[in-house]
Amino acid sequence: MALVKCKQCGNEVATNAAACPKCGAPVPKGMSVTKVLLFVFGGLFSLCFLGTCITGMGAAMRAKGGGSASAAQGSGSATTAVAAQKEAAQKVEIRTLLREYADNEVRADSNFKDHMIQTVGIVGDVKKDITNSIYVTLGTGKEFEIPQVQCFFDDAQAQKAATLSKGAKVGVRGRVSGLMMNVLVKDCEFIDL
Repeated sequence: MALVKCKQCGNEVATNAAACPKCGAPVPKGMSVTKVLLFVFGGLFSLCFLGTCITGMGAAMRAKGGGSASAAQGSGSATTAVAAQKEAAQKVEIRTLLREYADNEVRADSNFKDHMIQTVGIVGDVKKDITNSIYVTLGTGKEFEIPQVQCFFDDAQAQKAATLSKGAKVGVRGRVSGLMMNVLVKDCEFIDL
């Protein structure tokens, strides 16, 4: 039998009691529905946030050449990076990209995932994730827009990222890696408008 404090008088009362013997107030019965819902939604949000951070961390490691696989590749990874930069990018309006992912993620993945794209959007956030990787969110300029395009940049693009402000129009080029709250685009570079 557990004891809880009475909300009215502070007296200790058994959890199986109907009311406080001292003041007659009802005994608290576990967590409220509101608290349970807050825990559930908080947990879901944490999982989504963690997933985005882990995805960003993987992109940062690839961009910085981290990990044993890239060390084993040696100069091959530099050749791959040059080849990726020369790969032609599909020009996509940001409105189209976001609408496709909001409407049908499976179809959008088949059209865009693992493809190089080039788009122009309005800067939302310029930040670093928990792995210290630079990212910029882009949208159409609508307030509270979900999803947005979340572009990850390597440290070579830091100076350009530092000049950006919310609401600025910017062009980017990168490889779509799918939807995880936002449309994630890796290995990004800024392009002239």
